[in-house]
Amino acid sequence: MSDVSARLDLPFIAPSQAQKHVTHNEAVQRLDLLVQMALDGFEATEPPTAPETGARYALGQGAMGDWAGQDGQIAVFLGEAWTFVAPQEGWIATARGTADLRLYQEGAWQRFPERIERLGIATDADALNRLSVAAGATLLSHAGEGHQLKINKATAAATASLLFQTGFSGRAEMGIAGQDDFTIKVSADGATWTEALRVNAQTGHLGGAGVQSNPTDATAGRVLLTGAGGLLASIPPSVTDLNDAALAGFYNYAGAAANKPFSQGGAVLVISTNASRTLQLAYEHSSGRTAIRYVSDAPPASGSWHQWREIYHQNSVLGAVSQSNGVPTGAVIERGSNANGEYVRFADGTQICTRQITLGAPNVADGAGFSGATSTNWTYPAGFAPGITPSIGGACTNVGKVWVSSFVASNTAASLIAERFTPVATAPVSNVFAIGRWF
Repeated sequence: MSDVSARLDLPFIAPSQAQKHVTHNEAVQRLDLLVQMALDGFEATEPPTAPETGARYALGQGAMGDWAGQDGQIAVFLGEAWTFVAPQEGWIATARGTADLRLYQEGAWQRFPERIERLGIATDADALNRLSVAAGATLLSHAGEGHQLKINKATAAATASLLFQTGFSGRAEMGIAGQDDFTIKVSADGATWTEALRVNAQTGHLGGAGVQSNPTDATAGRVLLTGAGGLLASIPPSVTDLNDAALAGFYNYAGAAANKPFSQGGAVLVISTNASRTLQLAYEHSSGRTAIRYVSDAPPASGSWHQWREIYHQNSVLGAVSQSNGVPTGAVIERGSNANGEYVRFADGTQICTRQITLGAPNVADGAGFSGATSTNWTYPAGFAPGITPSIGGACTNVGKVWVSSFVASNTAASLIAERFTPVATAPVSNVFAIGRWF
């Protein structure tokens, strides 16, 4: 049987040994040295000049003085002299006053392994997930100013990403997967994925299902492209049917476009709260005429586009009036004159014709009064609508108590005569008028 223990070399008390306390005390001293080993230094080579009892050092190569020839040993000062112990494989020691923790391995004090193959914190790590953490949160904080989390891949075709899971089934992933464009993709079942956003690695431009496919794409929930709806575009996008211009913004349309308000091409501004409530404001390039229409699902609207209504402004208040099926299509007021007098037409269809005309003197007995010997024919300066006989009247400017009568009238002319209760030889100068409708 050996005289010392197999691991710590503690001396055993022999049978019938005298002064057993000596052997026992020596064993206690060695335990005091080796258990919970806290050293005063690693790789020491020069002993201190006045060591304290219990001072312990792990010696390095080239030890000097009282440590000469003890390279690699553990030196402990027991009050009178240095004692040396050979460290064994697997011993662990720390340096007092530091966080330097070392493992004796392969004949040297190695710092605690800086590399381990797997680490599981409150859960198991495996060959794929070599670092696994089960916790309510994981904090990665700074050691100074900031902190970077780096995810590196070997080639562009490989994947470097963050994967978000529900029940260990993928639901969202962001990173550079299969190429170097940065992408964000989502899945409802972990099997079918939709690429919501892609950032081109070369240009920084955006793509993906969350971005418009073209500037007139009106799909809800998508990010607008530059120039979408004409916004921020030097030349707005074109539409061939104004019914298709539902996305808010500006659009061009050509003369061949469907459902435009005028005969020529122009531009349209679309204001929309949703697909069923939209307003369009359009103008014609060549004339500057402007019209408005809307579609609404709110009562009493029908959910279809209402008729275009022209908007009148300073340039269209006065001009040529016109109409189509009773709906005004021209200016609000038209004024004109010719040899037959002056006329004013209004967009609602009202027309007023006027003229100053000299009638025959009312000096011929006519019933209870007197009238002119002959009538005077007046062709209106602008005709009235077919079948319309206007209301005709007048006032004399040079003779009192004279009135003007029309005994024959049509939509183009009237026969006028001056009448008075008493005769007068002066020919009356009269301001006559005719009021009716031009459509």
